Amino acid sequence: MQGLSLVKAAVQREHSGRTGFSISRLAEHVGLERSRASRLTQELRAMRFLELDEGQALRAGPAFFSIAAVRNEHWMRSARAELRRLGSRFDVSARISSRFGAGALLLRSETGVGVSDVSVRPGMITPVWCTGAGRALLIDLDDDAVAALLSDVVFVGVGGPRAPHSVPEVLERLARDREAGCAVAVEEYEQGRSELGVPIRDGAGDVVAALSAVTTELSGSAQAKLRAELDRSRGRLEAVIRDGGASADQG
Repeated sequence: MQGLSLVKAAVQREHSGRTGFSISRLAEHVGLERSRASRLTQELRAMRFLELDEGQALRAGPAFFSIAAVRNEHWMRSARAELRRLGSRFDVSARISSRFGAGALLLRSETGVGVSDVSVRPGMITPVWCTGAGRALLIDLDDDAVAALLSDVVFVGVGGPRAPHSVPEVLERLARDREAGCAVAVEEYEQGRSELGVPIRDGAGDVVAALSAVTTELSGSAQAKLRAELDRSRGRLEAVIRDGGASADQG
């Protein structure tokens, strides 16, 4: 959340047309300790969310614009209605995510009335190996590609009580997810929360995003109903992707 506040402040400053913030002025603007802001800014620059111009002022980087472009895709406009439908019907946090290295990048989310999800913001990144959305994004990758992607990952200290702690564990769960056509992560990222995720494919059959729902209740019957609705929502979104936006424009 602190990193997102830095990006937001830098982008707003750039959009205003005024001289961009230096790292020290950005830290002061958002109320962060300078050393902390410096470390976060370094990470954001490494991920290309921010960059320095010729005058050493911070501005939006290529990754920021890539995410903005994805959010402006025609099918993402339809996604909002689908997420609201899922959130209100099942009291879940319904999300659209895309892959960002070994992370699942949240693009859009909607929550049900009784759902507490105050810490969730577009742009947040969660691990691909212990979330429903993350493993749905990996579902078409072969084991060698997944192992290579996770080769530098530190599993210790990340995730909830049932999170996988090695590449072989991830591959075992991913095999189960592939067979089911749906990624199920029970208390893998957060204690007391489970996530179901399904891949969203484009007209060529490639996975472009994941549709998921985070819930506190995942009994057999509840899971079956939620899975069925996720499949229906995924189908409608894929139809919009295939027809190039005609359905979204008509909506």
